[in-house]
Amino acid sequence: MDTPSSALLLHSSIDKDPLMLPQGYSGISISMDWILTHGIILSPIIDKSYAVLNFVTNMVPGELITVPRELQNELKFRVYHHLGSDDDSRSSSLKEHHGMIVAAWQCPLLKKTFDEFFKTWSFPKSSEVTRSLRSIFLFIRIYNSGESIVETSLEQALSCLLDQVPPNLIRGSSVIIESTPFGNPVFAGSIAHGVISNIVGDEDCVIMTDAYAFPGGEGGPVYIIPPNCKRRIISGMVIAPLSWCRGEWVDYTFAANLAPCVFNILRKKNLSCRPITSQENADVALDRGVVLVRCGINWGTGVLVHKNTGTFLTCSHVIAEAPEREISVVMRPDKANSCIRAKLLYRTPENQPYDVAVLRVDPQDVDPSLRSVRLSRTAILKGNLQVAFRVLLGEPIVSVGFPFSSCIRPTISGGVVSKSMECALLTTCCVQSGTSGGPIVSRATGDMLGMVVCNVLSSDGSMLYPRMSLAVPAATLSGPLREYLRTDSQ
Repeated sequence: MDTPSSALLLHSSIDKDPLMLPQGYSGISISMDWILTHGIILSPIIDKSYAVLNFVTNMVPGELITVPRELQNELKFRVYHHLGSDDDSRSSSLKEHHGMIVAAWQCPLLKKTFDEFFKTWSFPKSSEVTRSLRSIFLFIRIYNSGESIVETSLEQALSCLLDQVPPNLIRGSSVIIESTPFGNPVFAGSIAHGVISNIVGDEDCVIMTDAYAFPGGEGGPVYIIPPNCKRRIISGMVIAPLSWCRGEWVDYTFAANLAPCVFNILRKKNLSCRPITSQENADVALDRGVVLVRCGINWGTGVLVHKNTGTFLTCSHVIAEAPEREISVVMRPDKANSCIRAKLLYRTPENQPYDVAVLRVDPQDVDPSLRSVRLSRTAILKGNLQVAFRVLLGEPIVSVGFPFSSCIRPTISGGVVSKSMECALLTTCCVQSGTSGGPIVSRATGDMLGMVVCNVLSSDGSMLYPRMSLAVPAATLSGPLREYLRTDSQ
């Protein structure tokens, strides 16, 4: 069974106006005669067609709707897709076909997630209609393949797709996005690498990834790359490459998790399909020592460094409102009654280096599932002197924290160490507000190499750079922390 590949879609309006620049969109070729894509490709069409606008406006969530024949002429596309092997290096040529949108599905899982989880977020051209387009799947039927093939029904194509997508996703897994950035045919089949940062929403229907996508990439496939495996496995479809949260640009890509979304289409059609089951994934190993820290209106991330004494590290600025405001540690954001009051043991004085705070809770209140994070404390010798360990440049790492919500699992971002200094680590992890206090973890050893302090801010304060983050080296923290735990005094 061939792995679904990316497709480039060009609206047929360019055939009527040869002077018109080709505006393309991305899609997923799920069979020789079916393309799955995203509702956002209708955005420029509904601006010009009241009939298409009316069709979109009257869609009923959860109903697979056939497009009326009188609209199909307005919904024709030239379709280009790669035909190659699974490990295809994009050397295969693009083949041109013609197709039209014949069916649409407004996914109730995505609609509920955008109405609730993303309610306070903003997206480009965020009108009422474009908001509804984000939860819509479109199905394009190729009608002149020019090849002798056995035609498949939409239900058959979706069943084959569901057989390939993994029922459970693991945060931190490597992913590839393949799409057409800016809809420009020159960029068709472009790829971006990243990790699964989080899975959110109703039935975990939305994948968050730090892999890059651009406008025009909506509809493109998201693949996971299992460890020690070269084969790509389809898992998602890009639905939002640009967004803002609390006024801060979010440098993550959001994709529909195809497992629950496609399962719901087939279940609605009363077709037999593999059930989607939930289970505890191995991803918890990355965040078993990570907690949410609250103080007043602020929240950040904390790291459990000594379970027997209930000792946590976080950033001083996270608990800036203490002692006027109570500090609390949320052991498990997805678990009720896990919010515990914390005592402030130490904080870095204002305007002093390192921005560190040490918290303590009653050890009996520490959630049994949590475990202490191991701080890297390796040192090197310079002559007869022992100095702080320099983390290797380019070392693969992940950051873990709570950048967007205080009620979901921690978010993971992959990156490398781009600069290693005795006083700070510079990384390429995607860091947003709320990640402060979270660990930078070595992919190779699982050790905590540093604690996230901030991302880089332009000199005039107008621009944040999420993919340039600063962390306090763990080697700087481990010595004083061990001494404190040994003597129980500052």
